[in-house]
Amino acid sequence: MRLGVAGASLLSGDEAYYWLWSRRLQLSYFDHPGMMAWGMAASNWVFGDSELAVRLPTVISGAVVSWLVFDAARTAFDDAWTGLLAALWLNATILFGAASVTATPDAPLLVFWTTALWAMIRLLKSGHPIWIYALGAALGLGFISKYTMVLIAPGVLAVFVLFPQGRVWLRSRHFYLAIALALACTAPVLLWNLMNDWMSFKKQLAHSFDTPVTSPLKSLATFLATQIGVMTPLLLGFVLWGMGWALWRGWRSKRPEWFLLGATSAPVLIFFIKHSLGGLVQPHWSGPAYLGATMAAVGGFRLAARRPWLRRLFLAAPILGGVMVVAVYVQMASAILPIPGKADPLGRLGGWDKVAEAVDAQRRLHPDAFVFVQKHELSGILSYYLPDHPKVFLTGSAGIPRIPSYDARDVDGLKGRNGLFVSRASHRGVEDAGRFFDRMTLVGSLDRAWGGRVIDHYEIWLGEGYRQGTFKELEQ
Repeated sequence: MRLGVAGASLLSGDEAYYWLWSRRLQLSYFDHPGMMAWGMAASNWVFGDSELAVRLPTVISGAVVSWLVFDAARTAFDDAWTGLLAALWLNATILFGAASVTATPDAPLLVFWTTALWAMIRLLKSGHPIWIYALGAALGLGFISKYTMVLIAPGVLAVFVLFPQGRVWLRSRHFYLAIALALACTAPVLLWNLMNDWMSFKKQLAHSFDTPVTSPLKSLATFLATQIGVMTPLLLGFVLWGMGWALWRGWRSKRPEWFLLGATSAPVLIFFIKHSLGGLVQPHWSGPAYLGATMAAVGGFRLAARRPWLRRLFLAAPILGGVMVVAVYVQMASAILPIPGKADPLGRLGGWDKVAEAVDAQRRLHPDAFVFVQKHELSGILSYYLPDHPKVFLTGSAGIPRIPSYDARDVDGLKGRNGLFVSRASHRGVEDAGRFFDRMTLVGSLDRAWGGRVIDHYEIWLGEGYRQGTFKELEQ
């Protein structure tokens, strides 16, 4: 099913932007580390440029995470049914269902986060040193997938410090060699940032702590509402209970593998709840918090539950979630559900081919004109869907390292040329762009539609005689 959905829908702006990364591989990138781009490049090299090829690493990642959750839960609770149910529950959430068919850095992050839990559980259960090296590699590889991986470290460290089964490793050389392995795996990100004035780290820190919102309580309420939606209502209730159960029962019963599931879940969710009071938090950012929590919810409930009505809810939770996931997949592939365009989050997948066709028609009329935009997502979309995959320039950026599809030499060659400016209808955008051209003329406009419903209105402007200046790097 996921392969069919992945190949049936157009790319979103973010996915197309990440595809740009895969066209010019680097050790890391301005917005995120490079793991996702490297996997996407391999897939496109083997299968060519297509929506399915772009998303194939994500679909594979979803299958890997499902198996790891099964085996980790089975090992932690010594019960294969718990493992199967935990994998089923995870796949019955919209959050994981979407993360398994859309190309984002969250796909490899979830793989290595789950691998770290799996390796730690096996280390605690078997005591074999190979698992501490698997843990170290997973932590390092997770960090070069997405910086969010750092949030698992406190929970893992807590288990090493608080439980005898963990403390024994603190006196072993294997513990420190595993740390060295983790650090070695982070080398691509560290080297790239060293060569680029630590700009990616600075950007992420500013994004995390320096983006105030006008209404903190509204931002918090929005985040909590999205969590109910992406986790589905019943599953979220059980998963929150599982976080608390794992911490309490794991500590009381001296079961560090259970405590681990709560220690790498509850604090992570609390971090994003707190973050939502000071800035925008996307619904999927908290995704890793639910991996261990899902295992804990299923395993804990099977051990603790007695009341018949709770058992009925337990059985109903994945059914309701599964129905909601299927509905999302149907909408993603067909836009058949009558959801108003502005209210449908999947509307970001629709109509880009028509926008690209309109832009290409203007390129044929003005063959010397370059294409430029104000949003990085649109730069990726037009580069992907225009027939020759041209360089699409972004205002306020000189290219590498901010945008990996062009560099300063490309920008220097634009002086005196005409440009096609593509943007959602905005007088301010045209005014800003027009300051660097002799004249701006509207040459085309169209509605971007999704399932026959209008999402946005786009305009195409011809700028004559570029004078340089709009593609200088701005402070981020």
